Amino acid sequence: MRTFVTVAVLTAAIAAAVPTSAAALSLNERLKNASTVQVNQVPPSGASLLGRVQQFQNGDSLIRVGEGEGEPLVLTLCNGKAHMNLDASWPGAPAARTQEEKQMRAYGLYMAVMGGMAMAQSIAGDTLELPAEGQASTVQRETPWAYGKEQYAVTVSNRTDGELRIRVAKTGNTTRTPSSGPDDIVSTDDDKAARLAELEPVGTSRELVISAAPKVASVPDDMSLKGWMSASGKGGATVGAARKASGDCAR
Repeated sequence: MRTFVTVAVLTAAIAAAVPTSAAALSLNERLKNASTVQVNQVPPSGASLLGRVQQFQNGDSLIRVGEGEGEPLVLTLCNGKAHMNLDASWPGAPAARTQEEKQMRAYGLYMAVMGGMAMAQSIAGDTLELPAEGQASTVQRETPWAYGKEQYAVTVSNRTDGELRIRVAKTGNTTRTPSSGPDDIVSTDDDKAARLAELEPVGTSRELVISAAPKVASVPDDMSLKGWMSASGKGGATVGAARKASGDCAR
């Protein structure tokens, strides 16, 4: 298993057009410095997925899924190799009995959380300008697909406590390619319909919440890792034991 990458590596900057008096911000720096980055992904129907990445002063990072404190999913110690909770699950996640099935389920949850963050950021854009403190602004964005554009509304909220919220909601699809002719063997109507069916449903939304709170020093050494799997094969019953076994920020 490859080493997992923290949110600061996977992220791109986010853009939202706001009044010219708004302050510009490097979102990449904000993400690096954030103690917690949360993403709530809500489909038009079915179970939503709430994930959060907590980043620590010493380079530790912990991904959780679920409401409240959430269930720990992936732990990275001091930017080292990852440790994965094979018992982590979520409503709608596949049942898993074998070790391999549990590993695939946990990895799928990890990809869903991190992929959702990356997708929201990609749709919103490359740079971010904040609305005034306590205010929100909404702009329209489009991303290309094979036969047209996907349309989104991007709302940026700059809370008075410093928390930043970016909500990306899909509002529609456009199709610009004309109907295919009898000699068209590439852009056929059937291909167009198949590609359209692969797109996310209209009404899907993702909200990123970037905390302004300071980072905690590190993941506690007494946190249990029972049932977890280490990418390096050098895990432990607790975080402290895993640090010593892997050599990642051992104390």
